[in-house]
Amino acid sequence: MANKVVLPVKYPAITSWQWHATLFSILGEDENAKKWIYSNYIQLRCYNIEEYTTGDEILLCDMMPGSSAMKECPYLIFSLLTKPQIESYCGDVIDFIVKTIDLGGYVYGAFDEARMLCDVSVDYKFSHELFIYGYNMEEEIFYVGDFTFKDKYSYSTVSFEAVKRGFDALSAGEDHVFKDDYKGTRGLYVIQKNNENKYYDLDKVLIKRTLTEYLNSEDTKDHFRMMRNRFDDTIFGVDVYDALQRRVDKQLHKEEPDYDIRALHIAYDHKVLMLDRLKYLMANEVIPFDQTMLDEYAMVVDNMLTARNLLVRISITGDIEAGERITAYLKEAKEKEIAILGKVVDLL
Repeated sequence: MANKVVLPVKYPAITSWQWHATLFSILGEDENAKKWIYSNYIQLRCYNIEEYTTGDEILLCDMMPGSSAMKECPYLIFSLLTKPQIESYCGDVIDFIVKTIDLGGYVYGAFDEARMLCDVSVDYKFSHELFIYGYNMEEEIFYVGDFTFKDKYSYSTVSFEAVKRGFDALSAGEDHVFKDDYKGTRGLYVIQKNNENKYYDLDKVLIKRTLTEYLNSEDTKDHFRMMRNRFDDTIFGVDVYDALQRRVDKQLHKEEPDYDIRALHIAYDHKVLMLDRLKYLMANEVIPFDQTMLDEYAMVVDNMLTARNLLVRISITGDIEAGERITAYLKEAKEKEIAILGKVVDLL
């Protein structure tokens, strides 16, 4: 066992959800992985759901693939270990994580981060995904990627003791990540890079088909009915803009507003990744280079960033009249994006 091991990570291009931030942290700028990434993450969808931590209704917005991305990516080897397996093999979750990292494996799973932040009894739990990529035996710390310990997604350190507290505090029913995959069981995921060989080529057919589904707001999830039952209220593609607008209006006009920028942030990340994709397609001569198109799509990115930041500002100032500007930014972004991506579909 080494004294210190830190597996390679790169600050992710998109950070809206932990599963995306983790995948992009591990794969970084790998050229093989880019072929899979830019063939996917095109469709956007949202639906109303009860948040597991508060019970409040939220608009859950995400790209496809979503939280299943790490399992589906051909450049990651993804293993599931139940809590009984972890305890049987290693006796202790700390020993398990250290041995996993020694073998080149990253660790991902749900921990009670309220318990990690406070070593005294608290009357609530905050189950959240934690990404662990290294350890230091002398300092007894793990290197982690997370949203909770700083104001944004960041790489930081957490003590062995805090990680153990956070893992032990959650029951199987409170493990919102693992229970869907392992039928209500508590556990952790082990993720290893698998990018030495090329397993996936850039898929022009999939890109064109999914862009068309995005522009037509078609139900892409219907392709995967064999995997799980469907939600009835899912909204896809450019119709997500309208759902975002309705959610902003609802937040602004509540008697006691509870501002949630996450849906706007994932929509912004979607545009960041789409612009990167356009640059990649042009650089690899899949579509002709067009600086005007890139400049125009950069305006879509800027509009979404401004809309997101404006909602943050409103949450601080209470100036709900500024919400009209969010409406204008969303409208302009939608119109411009439809025009640009329609041209891309024709070029493909």
